[in-house]
Amino acid sequence: MPKADFRFHTTVRVRWAECDPQNIVYYPHYLTWLETALAEYCRRIGFRMYRLAELNRFDTVTAKITVEYKAPARLDDVVEVYARSAQVGNTSLTFQYELYRQGEESLLTRAEVVYVSYDNQAQRPRRVPKEIRQAYERFEETGEPMPLDGVPLFADALA
Repeated sequence: MPKADFRFHTTVRVRWAECDPQNIVYYPHYLTWLETALAEYCRRIGFRMYRLAELNRFDTVTAKITVEYKAPARLDDVVEVYARSAQVGNTSLTFQYELYRQGEESLLTRAEVVYVSYDNQAQRPRRVPKEIRQAYERFEETGEPMPLDGVPLFADALA
């Protein structure tokens, strides 16, 4: 997928502690970068994802992760993590990610993560709130966050 198809990206610098003895990123660290990108994606839209979870208004659990490692990231590389909301279902959300070395077009890693909307108090899945659906869809369609002031779901969780 071309980088231009993504409305959002963030960067991470590869740290020594994330590498194996060959200075190649050890594979589970990519998952941390995906989580970082998701949190920053939500901040770009205008809300703090973890605050919504604390308030039990919206939270997710990870149901499925598919990762394709195409080329290694190495110590001190700056990695661009592109993220997009690909689908919002009744209780699930699918995000797609692509990772590139900064300034390069060659794909390092591609990932898809399926999250399930989760009620922490009831400890079971629940419907994706319509406000989350609207926020993600608007951002993916326009590249602009929707105004969240005055939307009760996001009260106390604005970025």
